[in-house]
Amino acid sequence: MHNTILGLIAMVAFMAASTAGRLMAAEENDQAVKPPAVKNPPANQSDEAKPEEVKPEAAKPGETKPEEAAADEKEKPKEPDPFIVPEGTPAELKAFIDKVRKTRITSPLMMLKARMALIRAAEHIIAAQPEEKEVIYAVQLKSQLLPDREHLDEFAEELKVDGFDKYARLVRSFRLQVDLALAEREEPENRKTVIDNVLKFLEESPPEAADARLALMAGKIAEMTGDDKYASEVYFAAARSFALAKDKELVEFAQTMAGTSRRLALQGNEIHIDGFLLNGEKFDWSKYQGKVVLVDFWTTWSGSSVADLRKMEQYYEAYHDQGFEIVGVSCDKEIEELKKFLARRKLPWTIVYGKDGPSPSVQYYGITNIPTKILVGRDGKVISLNARGRKLKQELQNIFGPADEN
Repeated sequence: MHNTILGLIAMVAFMAASTAGRLMAAEENDQAVKPPAVKNPPANQSDEAKPEEVKPEAAKPGETKPEEAAADEKEKPKEPDPFIVPEGTPAELKAFIDKVRKTRITSPLMMLKARMALIRAAEHIIAAQPEEKEVIYAVQLKSQLLPDREHLDEFAEELKVDGFDKYARLVRSFRLQVDLALAEREEPENRKTVIDNVLKFLEESPPEAADARLALMAGKIAEMTGDDKYASEVYFAAARSFALAKDKELVEFAQTMAGTSRRLALQGNEIHIDGFLLNGEKFDWSKYQGKVVLVDFWTTWSGSSVADLRKMEQYYEAYHDQGFEIVGVSCDKEIEELKKFLARRKLPWTIVYGKDGPSPSVQYYGITNIPTKILVGRDGKVISLNARGRKLKQELQNIFGPADEN
């Protein structure tokens, strides 16, 4: 989510664009400020009272006279303005945009000029009505550079009036992403209002690929309310909107969102793990009935996953005789990499994989954050959805008592 909001960093800096626009207009029209005129001296002022005329010093041998230096300065050709938007094809305008982005910015005014140039170039591309991917590129670029939500609303309305409903929807989607980013600092109830607006937007028409990011942001913000049940409902509603998409990737995205909804609804409910052992045998979850089980969704390439292993080994040794078990559900894409890792690092607990890839439980529970650790009680019901670090230590102490970690 925080990465996601990179475009907002640029937007914040651009809030002063209107002021810069006035400055640039004055510059383009050569509206120079004239110095105040000097009045003539009084007629009765004597010659003695007049200031003595100062004659310029003669230039020393090898030196350039001031007037000659000024003349040389005037003769020097001015460098072309790098922010004048050229006339050209969409491809040429995109090349100009890339050039502006690489230009070294040395002042706030220069930065604002660059942003205005990028917006104008994007507008030229849209006006040319090129291929869809180029229009989308230009619409997204301009959306990221506009200074506030009001300008985004105006831009969306302009596109709609011009008959570009699809592109107007892109702008509205980005506008809602801005709303979600700002709602992150709001109270939970205010966040819910913005999330509800997102869900209504997704229901209006079949979601596009660009809407996946919006839906994911809404889910993450919902989780931040601390209400897992509400967050589960948000993910489920978003999944329902994407489930009817024709694009295969969007359908898979819908399945992941539905899985996240299931996972967030696990608190106080039973979980079930499917898969195979590394020797090819079917994993039997029923064998863990009556045990306290830490289900660890992990990978061999995740630094956090590997770093957690030492503490997990300590807890396993301390509490195993009292009924504590660990089931590691590998999310590695290649089983050979998993086997190589386990050959180097022997683990005393069961590792579960799938038949031709990771365990189906990975997608079924929408596991996207690695590692994800879920603690299950003796009754088979989930105690914690985030059993890591101090949280795991405290939960185990509540069940078994303090552990000797030396």
